[in-house]
Amino acid sequence: MSAGIHERLPRTVLMVCTGNYYRSRYAELLFNALAPANLGWRADSRGFAPTPWNVGSIASVVLDRLAAAGFAPPAAPRAPLRLTLADIESADMLIALDEKEHRPYVAGLGQPWASRFRLWVVPDLHEWPVERALSAIDHEVRALIAEISSADH
Repeated sequence: MSAGIHERLPRTVLMVCTGNYYRSRYAELLFNALAPANLGWRADSRGFAPTPWNVGSIASVVLDRLAAAGFAPPAAPRAPLRLTLADIESADMLIALDEKEHRPYVAGLGQPWASRFRLWVVPDLHEWPVERALSAIDHEVRALIAEISSADH
């Protein structure tokens, strides 16, 4: 007997940026805060090249922005995680947060993996200020939830 739609595990959208400290973490947490429970999707995040030089496990601006929007930030945020082949294989949808910055990483994965990535345009702090980047992520995440909702119904 096959499992019904409500008995399946949630599908996973994997948000990937360079360090898994700021952009991908915000996209992950915002998606999970906004997605209706019955959507059947959860977000997770990883980094192509996390660095040990970040302060803390997640950028404070991410936690501040979530709190300002009325979303409870994680009680004990995990440390940034490096993207693995197992992560790519298990994700139902893959999103790299910045096309220009992340295209070389994605291309380096080779086919068929590279063709599975969607590429957003959310540059890092050296190109865009925090407010602009987080606002762009807000827009992209809301559009993604709307797309998934309309496709699944």
